[in-house]
Amino acid sequence: MAKVVNGLSDNLLTSVIRAWDTDTSIDNKRKLIIVAPAMNSAMWRHPITAKQIRVLSEDWGFKEPPTNEDESVPESEANGTNGWFQVIMPISKTLACGDTGDGAMASVDTIRETIETKLDLV
Repeated sequence: MAKVVNGLSDNLLTSVIRAWDTDTSIDNKRKLIIVAPAMNSAMWRHPITAKQIRVLSEDWGFKEPPTNEDESVPESEANGTNGWFQVIMPISKTLACGDTGDGAMASVDTIRETIETKLDLV
């Protein structure tokens, strides 16, 4: 997350993300990156991680259109196609390090459901 948020592209994955068509100006197609971070509780609770999640979720994140017709929404967000990142938040459980707490990767079922829904595979 740190490399992505800070624009570092020193490996294949971060280079692909850096070359992502974030505003659909290349081929007019919205493409979504789905991430499911996992780390120990101390890392998850660190202020730097909170900032990185905020950038991915809020600044770059996909936002669902509001369900309430009274809510005022910019036209760019009205159809739910704004943003290019979807963060699947970690859960709390016993971690690989033996600690119990926040930071565990979301369940495989949650990740699969999110991918199927966001990519219209169901």
